[in-house]
Amino acid sequence: MTQESNGDRASAAGRLASSGNDATQYWQQQLDSVREWAATSFGLPGWLLTILSVTAVVLLLDLLCYFLLGRLERRLSKSPRRWDDALVHGLRRPLRVWLWLAGICAILTLAAQALEAGGVTPYTALAFGLITLAMLLWTEVRLMKRLEQRLVFPPGNSHAKGVDQTSASAITKIVGSLTLLAITLVGLQMLGVSVSSLLALGGVGGILIGFAARDVMANFFGGMVIHLDKPFRVGHWIRSPDREIEGVVEDIGWRLTRIRTFAGPPIYVPNAVFSHIVVETPSRMHVRLLWETVGVRYQDAHAVEAITRDIADMLGRDDDIENDELITVTVNGFADTSINIMIYALTRVIDWQRFNEAKQHILLAVRDIIYRHGAELATPASRVYLPDEIKLRQARDQEALESDDNSRQHGEADDARRGSQRRRNAGQRAPLESDEQSDAEGDG
Repeated sequence: MTQESNGDRASAAGRLASSGNDATQYWQQQLDSVREWAATSFGLPGWLLTILSVTAVVLLLDLLCYFLLGRLERRLSKSPRRWDDALVHGLRRPLRVWLWLAGICAILTLAAQALEAGGVTPYTALAFGLITLAMLLWTEVRLMKRLEQRLVFPPGNSHAKGVDQTSASAITKIVGSLTLLAITLVGLQMLGVSVSSLLALGGVGGILIGFAARDVMANFFGGMVIHLDKPFRVGHWIRSPDREIEGVVEDIGWRLTRIRTFAGPPIYVPNAVFSHIVVETPSRMHVRLLWETVGVRYQDAHAVEAITRDIADMLGRDDDIENDELITVTVNGFADTSINIMIYALTRVIDWQRFNEAKQHILLAVRDIIYRHGAELATPASRVYLPDEIKLRQARDQEALESDDNSRQHGEADDARRGSQRRRNAGQRAPLESDEQSDAEGDG
């Protein structure tokens, strides 16, 4: 039975080989007839006319792809389906490049045949096969990028629901990885590498590669776990109490996760790190905690009970407070300079900016309640108590200082009056002395 099956496979392979040779001979005969017709009709070498014909055909096909696929993509962009315009978008540019590269391979083959360089033909055929695989990979990359956008943002006239960015990225990356693996294996087989031998050696090689690149593999599987478990998604605000990690997730790759910090610069966290730390996702909270402590002076202790009651009533009526949750307003301690009142409530506002605005509104309302009861907010202050004897002594010393200051001021005023009086008297005597002096000079 084994010999018969081997004989059947050999006969089938012989029939396929003979049919392939027949097809090759047929097309060779057609090519020879075209060359003879070109030589007799135009007087040009057959190989040159063949090259010009191939160039013209490629140019014509390129123009057809440009106009037809362009119009088709524009029309399909209005389709309610997600994949049709993505498929045309992925195929449009790689197909045009493939046409020109295939034309170049055909021209090289024809030139080699004209120059009787038969050894070039196998290499051009191999190059054509590798080019085709590369164009398929390029098409797949473009298709996956457009399809990821369509998964997150469906067409406007589509009834399908959008997929979150993390799930869409995971789908496209998995499909892209499988496609890359398949194309790589086909390319290796075309290059003459035995895929079966490679897979057989994959066990030992996998162990060696695992030891050499264990960190890379850990990050790869960490990224896969993030995509599957979804502890956070792109656009979520996350933080870790174990590490200094806090910000908005911008991208989840297979090796790194990019997080934009609130200070501005991004940080890149290896995916394996998330397997060993606690991650909080504030973006997924339904309510937000408001927990504040307000101090009232000890002089206003008689009004504290009424103040706490009014604050609790105010919180119960506020639209931003979740009334179904616990609301607590109580005295929770006596500080050095104040009686502390604890305010504990949960707000419906989870956005950071709106939460701070709601918090400001509530704290100002608490201030108004305290002032309405004739009380005041406590400030850090110290009061010094002195014995009565020290107070009397300080009072006498102060009175003595004040009397000395008054006597000094009176003395300075008297001196000023006496000085002004002397200046006036000197001014009145000066004319008389000048007259007497002039008479004495006249007598002389």
